[in-house]
Amino acid sequence: MYIVFLPYKMDFHVYYTFKGIIVERLEFLRNHLDDGFLSLKTTFDAMKIFTCNFKDVEEEALKAGILPLRYKRNQNTLSTQEQYALFQSSVLIIGCGGLGGFVGEMLARIGVGNLMVCDGDVFEEHNLNRQNFSTPKTLGHFKAEVLKESLEAINPALHVKSIPHFFEPKTDAFLLDSVDVIVDALDNPELKCTLATLCQQKNKAFVHGAIAGYYSQFASCTTLEHLYKEKGDGAEKKSGNPSFTVCFAAAIQSTEVVKLLLKKPHLHAPLMGDLWEYELISL
Repeated sequence: MYIVFLPYKMDFHVYYTFKGIIVERLEFLRNHLDDGFLSLKTTFDAMKIFTCNFKDVEEEALKAGILPLRYKRNQNTLSTQEQYALFQSSVLIIGCGGLGGFVGEMLARIGVGNLMVCDGDVFEEHNLNRQNFSTPKTLGHFKAEVLKESLEAINPALHVKSIPHFFEPKTDAFLLDSVDVIVDALDNPELKCTLATLCQQKNKAFVHGAIAGYYSQFASCTTLEHLYKEKGDGAEKKSGNPSFTVCFAAAIQSTEVVKLLLKKPHLHAPLMGDLWEYELISL
């Protein structure tokens, strides 16, 4: 068996020969589906035979309307075309602690293809109660670098760019230009407001989230000054950061990101979640 490359007008058409028969890579995938889905085994086999990477194989499958088996349970919620749209999309998560870690995992699992994660902080012991990927082994490690390694392990088709420094609006504003949606997972109210305004100036989709005790708040594609009228530390430093509030808030943020990426109706007015009374309240 050996690889041959033949001229072809379309992308991704790579061939191999076996017993004198020329087989196209896409044909190989179609001939080795698992109940109509692209399995990990077939993906890894294709990588070896055609000398390509995981992302190339999954892109070719999705482009041809073949759904990877890992996304089977997304069916009826997302179409294969929408799955491919997520695969092609890019999201910047600023802040890799409580909210950022869980948002990162949810987007990795649902199939977003490209993430940038920005945070100059390292994991500390007081993060262990709520921050995804915070373990005794990762203490002292940069959160952004841990997220990159962990998220790419969850989804090998995902490309994560790690930016292990704190977001600085004056020097890092260019990061917003190459992504489709920006996620605010910061814990500094002033910086949150600055980021929201910067996104509006650049006409970039923006998803805000914050927590404090049993409460959380969300907003999309809007400035935040009306939500942070008083300067100072965020309310979470007074009310605490329980894990369930973080997970709840990150789930809402992740939903908003997916809706924005797929051009679906999304949140148009700020919302507060109250996990004590189980209410969602418009702000």
